[in-house]
Amino acid sequence: MEKKQSKKSATKKNNKSRAKADSVDRNLGDLGLEPPKIYREPQRNSLSPNQRSAKNTNLTRNEKRAKQTKKRKKRNKMRKILVWICVILFVAAVAVVLSLTVFFHINNVTVKGNEKYTTEEILAQCTIDKGENLFMADTDSAAERLEQTLPYIYDAQIKRKLPDTIEIKITDAKAEYSIKNKDKTYILLDDNFKVLELNAEKAQGIRISKAEIKTAVAGTKIEFKNTDVGECLETLALAVKENDFDEITSIYSNNISDNYVVYDGRIKFKLGNCDDVQKKIYQGLAACEQLNESSPNVKGTMTISGDKSIYFTEENA
Repeated sequence: MEKKQSKKSATKKNNKSRAKADSVDRNLGDLGLEPPKIYREPQRNSLSPNQRSAKNTNLTRNEKRAKQTKKRKKRNKMRKILVWICVILFVAAVAVVLSLTVFFHINNVTVKGNEKYTTEEILAQCTIDKGENLFMADTDSAAERLEQTLPYIYDAQIKRKLPDTIEIKITDAKAEYSIKNKDKTYILLDDNFKVLELNAEKAQGIRISKAEIKTAVAGTKIEFKNTDVGECLETLALAVKENDFDEITSIYSNNISDNYVVYDGRIKFKLGNCDDVQKKIYQGLAACEQLNESSPNVKGTMTISGDKSIYFTEENA
């Protein structure tokens, strides 16, 4: 009887809770809301510490021994890896120290490619000496010094050759431009405007006219008083160099908007500013070819604006 009464009371409670839930759902429905959804917390896959310990106690003696052996092998493997890393680092450090102190001393310094200067002159200015460590030698500074102290060295490449040799490869400079001094001597420049000579007896290469010089030191780049003029001259020189305009005998600049090149020493190309200077020179050369057919020795000024308009004014004899 007691069991039947408890079952009846439980049933009544369930019915009351369902009825209450239904009434809540109806009330929420009347308000236009959905009843809350019930989520159950998922069961965790991980075992609790008690469960894990229970699982471990269920292992046999052989299984426990195999598990411990596996862990021990893994620890030993990691120790060996760390030991080998330390050994490799130690050997590398010893090798570096020995290479910088005991081994790789310079016993030979060779020079090739030089024509303007003798091997003895080059070695006298080289800052790398025999007995120095091959890897500690400052090759960049040594090359820069050679190019400055011996101006006719256009490029000095210094390379290390194992086990004990320094090789210096020289490219000689050529005089590409000349500037006339007041005493009728000439300053000679390479194609980068580095000063090769200050008082040469003869002009070489293309003449640079009407240029006021600020500083000119052998082995360094020349500086002009007017920086705009200097930049324009470099632009003209670069165009002549890159396009092999062999017919150009002189260049000069009055200011940023008044620049000239001279064809065959007799026809001035008035280029204006240095915009599209390469195109303007090509136009002038094409016009000179036509002009030479009728008047091969004519002198004058050719005004080239950059468009198709070219004007030639003949110089009176």
